[in-house]
Amino acid sequence: MRNNISNRSRILLENKTLGSYMKYITKLIFFSTTCLIFSNLLSKDITNEKFTTDDIYKIKNIHSIDLSDSANQITYIETFADKKNDDYRSALWLHDVRKNKSRKLIKKIKSISYPQFSPDEKYIAYVSPGKREFENYSQLWVINLKTARKRELTKIKNNVTDFQWSPDGKKIAIVVNHKKEDTEDTRPPIVVERYQFKKDGYDFIENENQHIYIKYLDQKEMIQITEGAYDHVLPSWSPDGEKLAFASKRDNPDIHNNWDLYILDLNNSSKINQLTHHKGSDSDPYSDVRPQWSPDGKSIAYVRSGDPNLIWYSLSQIAITDIETKSTKLITQHLDRNTSFPKWSNDGQALYFVIEDDTKSQLAVMQNNEITKITPDHMFISNWSDSFDIKDNTIALILSTTSSPEEIYIQNEDRLKKISNHNQGLLKNKKINPIEKISFESFDGVIINGMMIKPYDFDPSKKYPLIIRIHGGPVSQYDLSFSLERQIFASQQYVVVAVNPRGSSGRGEAFQKAIFADWGNIDAKDIMKATDYAISTGFIDENRMGIGGWSYGSMLTNYVIAKDQRFKAATSGAGISNILAGFGSDQYIKEYIIELGAPWENLDGWLRVSHPFLNADKIKTPTLFLVGEKDFNVPLIGSEQMYQALKYLSIPTKLIIYPGEFHSFSVPSYEKDVIDRYLKWYDKYIINQ
Repeated sequence: MRNNISNRSRILLENKTLGSYMKYITKLIFFSTTCLIFSNLLSKDITNEKFTTDDIYKIKNIHSIDLSDSANQITYIETFADKKNDDYRSALWLHDVRKNKSRKLIKKIKSISYPQFSPDEKYIAYVSPGKREFENYSQLWVINLKTARKRELTKIKNNVTDFQWSPDGKKIAIVVNHKKEDTEDTRPPIVVERYQFKKDGYDFIENENQHIYIKYLDQKEMIQITEGAYDHVLPSWSPDGEKLAFASKRDNPDIHNNWDLYILDLNNSSKINQLTHHKGSDSDPYSDVRPQWSPDGKSIAYVRSGDPNLIWYSLSQIAITDIETKSTKLITQHLDRNTSFPKWSNDGQALYFVIEDDTKSQLAVMQNNEITKITPDHMFISNWSDSFDIKDNTIALILSTTSSPEEIYIQNEDRLKKISNHNQGLLKNKKINPIEKISFESFDGVIINGMMIKPYDFDPSKKYPLIIRIHGGPVSQYDLSFSLERQIFASQQYVVVAVNPRGSSGRGEAFQKAIFADWGNIDAKDIMKATDYAISTGFIDENRMGIGGWSYGSMLTNYVIAKDQRFKAATSGAGISNILAGFGSDQYIKEYIIELGAPWENLDGWLRVSHPFLNADKIKTPTLFLVGEKDFNVPLIGSEQMYQALKYLSIPTKLIIYPGEFHSFSVPSYEKDVIDRYLKWYDKYIINQ
């Protein structure tokens, strides 16, 4: 439901993840390091450092991989925290596959995205802030791989949001967000006329749209090739460079999610043919999945949503549509799993894609009508379109495990080779807290899965405090990727149970849609049964238990503590419990109408899902609320109202508001502060009660 999470936040703060990009350097304290060195001179085991919130400044986020056409070069982005400026910075890397050597092309820049090799492999194009009067706008740049000279290709007072090289490398299709510039010293009034007028990370949406331009490298001006009061996104060149496929949402786009694919004949720019007519989404730009032409130019592979009336509870599927006949095959429908990010082999005989399973995300390939998983079960491929690329028989991937953050790998045939080690500094001398999968029977006999994280020096004869963590989404899952948050909690001697209740992904459509219009009912019961399971192990102190989550994880936390008084402390980040307050104040107007109907049409349904606010007097758990000031995903009002209710009821509570932050945070010190406050709150009411 509430999925707008960057990849960096997914790695750092598991409570924020729902699973989403975005988006570190840590400073080791000299005294602690020195003590460790000297103490370990007398010890066989030098691996005894605990994970702490200072590690937020050390973890590196690896993303946006691109493999050159010859498969001899790889480019990718490393994003890390700049502690001095309390911001994030990025570096652009180039890896020579034959020499097995890497070098930085750009060492430190405020932001960079979408690096792509030119077809002749002489340049890499990327999006980054412009210079001088264009510094507040994202522009298209190219860097010469021989001279390292950078050139700003666009100089416009609008944001470049996406691009793709043409097959001949002489031109680039560019997506530009058209937004009227404020030229006055005093900002003019915000005029709202659109049905959908809010979007997290973008403030209010006025009359703005994204359009496609063609930029010839030897010409100064760009040519606009789309127009209209709707978006045109994810441009994709046909192999012969004569056509451009793209996604667009027409016919009053604010009131529906019906993205379709269109094809524009570049020899006749007035000729735009609609390729797909599915009532749901074809290549929804939220998923950032560009339509993929087959090498022979006869068909396009893309991601199609399921039943639009199920919104995010339906499964995403890989579709292939024939250009001439417009007939469509759903090649992964039978899997009953979310599949995404299709990419063709060079000969068009195989189609690669990512498949999400229970706690897993793996690269798979369909060839000769058979599907084979390529990456190992224990290795997690990020659910982002830039997490792998394939040319010839070489696959470049970004993979992680429960004990190691994301790194770059190369796979040739059956051989998987790690070629980067950016997070070595984070993991050096660290005690990795072990993670094991758990399963238990819920109240109605349905099996619920999750993970348990124990302290590295776990002793089964002792009693440990418990933290139940709940993911956001709700259609997301806790998975086998690295989580700094889980490691920090376990390093503080908590046993952590990360549960995938009903509504989670990875278990099929029936499991996902089980909570449709029924939030906080069976999923809350699943969480309570997870707590029972943890207690049944014999090593949990049932008088020292906490719970918490972010986004829908926060909402479900509130549902649980309104029904179950066993928890001594709760943390509730960016949630809402009076769902009526979300109508018109958040970005989900379309989804509310589909799932709940209008409040005046289904008041009982709206009141039912507002249970925690309307039953706040049942809550006895001291609760910490946290939220970004500018969050339009799950706005501030949701946390304010629950804080006010508990304050009125004299239940220990506190509200933390992070200035200028959206649903996902972009300030490292704030991300550190969130976990520091979690620990302080849990320690106060669980450990020091």
